[in-house]
Amino acid sequence: MPKDTVRFGVIGCGEIAVQTCQGIAAAPNAEIAMLMDARPEVLRDLGEFYGAPTTTNLDEVLANPEVDAVYIATPHYLHAPIGIRAAQAGKHVLVEKPIATTLEDADALIAECRKQGVKLGVAFLAQGDAAMNAARDLIRAGVIGQIIAVRIMALGDKPDTYWHGGYTQRVHTDWRTRKDQSGGGILIMNVVHDLNTVRYVTGLEVKRVYAEYDTLATPVEVEDVIGVVMRYTNGAIGVIQAGSRMRGRAHQDVPGPRIYGTKGQIILADKPLIYLVEPFEGMMPNTWAEIPFSGPAGDRATMITRFAEAILNDTEPPVSGLDGRKALEIIVAAYRSGEIGQPVEIA
Repeated sequence: MPKDTVRFGVIGCGEIAVQTCQGIAAAPNAEIAMLMDARPEVLRDLGEFYGAPTTTNLDEVLANPEVDAVYIATPHYLHAPIGIRAAQAGKHVLVEKPIATTLEDADALIAECRKQGVKLGVAFLAQGDAAMNAARDLIRAGVIGQIIAVRIMALGDKPDTYWHGGYTQRVHTDWRTRKDQSGGGILIMNVVHDLNTVRYVTGLEVKRVYAEYDTLATPVEVEDVIGVVMRYTNGAIGVIQAGSRMRGRAHQDVPGPRIYGTKGQIILADKPLIYLVEPFEGMMPNTWAEIPFSGPAGDRATMITRFAEAILNDTEPPVSGLDGRKALEIIVAAYRSGEIGQPVEIA
């Protein structure tokens, strides 16, 4: 392997893989070595654009000595099984979110990567985002005081075509509609990003979850509306309101999770906003202001660059398998709570 470049095999070339391929191409320390998908028609454009060999055979990717690491963007239920096989082949593993659909699969993937001595990363973006890191620094410095509440809203209005072709209609399949293949609906598909972001920025862990969810407006097996109450280990209370068929979405609401403290509030938008009751380093009290930051955006080029750096420097990836598991365990607990109609403790 060249000392300054990680060569990726991309496994699953549907919707999100297009963005990740752009990220690999833009990263200074990475390149695409091979593209794999079970459907040859999905491979054609990416193979031609990046000048990379293509295959419909997973074994060819895992046996290719030109592949140092794999990026896995398959239906959710295949993340862990393919990741385990890749680790056994000596490949580093970057898996799309969620890390898996069950905690048992997540644990098996984490254990196998550790056993084989390969890096495991999860495709979350917050850890590489300069804006989120600036907010994180302020929160951990106590600028907004003790955190007492968290609010996450994910009010989307997915078109009917989404469920069988995503937003781009690049690949036509039904895995998003099926609980056994997707793991669930908007919570595991979308809110998983916010759960990772809040955990990273605040450092808080969830200890108890109560949820109600249902499928009320979409002809699929997975939930299209969910409400979750979370109790954090520091005593704070979090709420999630999410839905994938919410007409009008969140009208005029600033997007992003909200962190409420005893001395202020932060909105984790692309350009984070802060409200303080006391002045701090030029920030005026009792008014909203943007949090100043400098550095890279939390995009896929940054994600790939930092994961490749971890491989090249033999350091911990910015988003570890444990990070992926922590987000998943909240989701699993929420789904279980909705099934039994009771709060669920997280060990």
